Amino acid sequence: MVLQYAAFFNDLLRLTKRLNPLRIWNYLMIYAGFWLSRLTQKVVVFGRPFALSAEVAAVCNLRCPECMVGLGNTIRESKKMDAPLFEQILKKHRRHSFYTNLYFQGEPFLNRDLHHLIGLASHIGYYTSVSTNGHFLDEERCREIIDAGLDRLIVSMDGLDQDTYAFYRRGGTWQKVADGLATMARVKREEGVRHPLLVLQFLVNRKNEGQIPVLKDFAREQGADVVELKSMQVYGEEGVSAFLPGDKRFNRYAAKGKRKKKGPCFRLWSHAVYTSDGVLVPCCYDKVPQHPMGKGTGEDLWFSPEMHAFRKKVMTRREDAGICSNCNE
Repeated sequence: MVLQYAAFFNDLLRLTKRLNPLRIWNYLMIYAGFWLSRLTQKVVVFGRPFALSAEVAAVCNLRCPECMVGLGNTIRESKKMDAPLFEQILKKHRRHSFYTNLYFQGEPFLNRDLHHLIGLASHIGYYTSVSTNGHFLDEERCREIIDAGLDRLIVSMDGLDQDTYAFYRRGGTWQKVADGLATMARVKREEGVRHPLLVLQFLVNRKNEGQIPVLKDFAREQGADVVELKSMQVYGEEGVSAFLPGDKRFNRYAAKGKRKKKGPCFRLWSHAVYTSDGVLVPCCYDKVPQHPMGKGTGEDLWFSPEMHAFRKKVMTRREDAGICSNCNE
């Protein structure tokens, strides 16, 4: 739901400015390989990723019960990505990529150099996006990331009061997130800028789904530009009964009994995902990770036999790729 159209269209313009002929050509090559793979049922990869996800911090201040970090199940050599590694990843993909998410698992603001990392990506010509639980949006941090050129800030706020919010965001403080949203909106006004696009993300669960009708008005009062409703992912029957909403529109498992169509997943052709220690993983659902492809500091892992083998598995027998069970692509 778009609340502020001027900010929304400004965001589209900022993204469009990251394009150039080579990046557009690469994007077309991604689609060419993807559709040829669908037609032939053979893995064909012509393009390189147009989008990157870099896990700048693999730690979190919350303990959400269906999060791999909250459950303590992630495996990392380093919990925070340093600037030299991030810059190396950016430069490796700079000719063909134009979009970067500075998050994967964990809370990005726990990396105190976040504004510096945003600045590195912006300077090279990337559109930058950060997703946060909103507990660190004081005035200083807000000004830092605005000055660094952040394009999009996604704030997860899964409730309109402390009781509803803490149902899933264990250890979180609702008022602190609400204040952070308002602070970012105020600082943007004071700076006279429309970036970053401020997105309030609402993870719909059985406790908060009744608040959806009044969510839009609350978000507008806090100064958000966009409201995004997101379905939950769970890792077992206990999570199903505890958290999934009754409204099937927000349940990604509603059609679980239906047979999934075979075919490639576009993200395996378009997005490169790196953990905080620089390991390339197949996609953003490989959170442990279970399918590490190696560190992308030497050989080109994007075209490696291991990456092609995973694409083939998803294309022919997606049910055998366990990480795909939570994906609604």
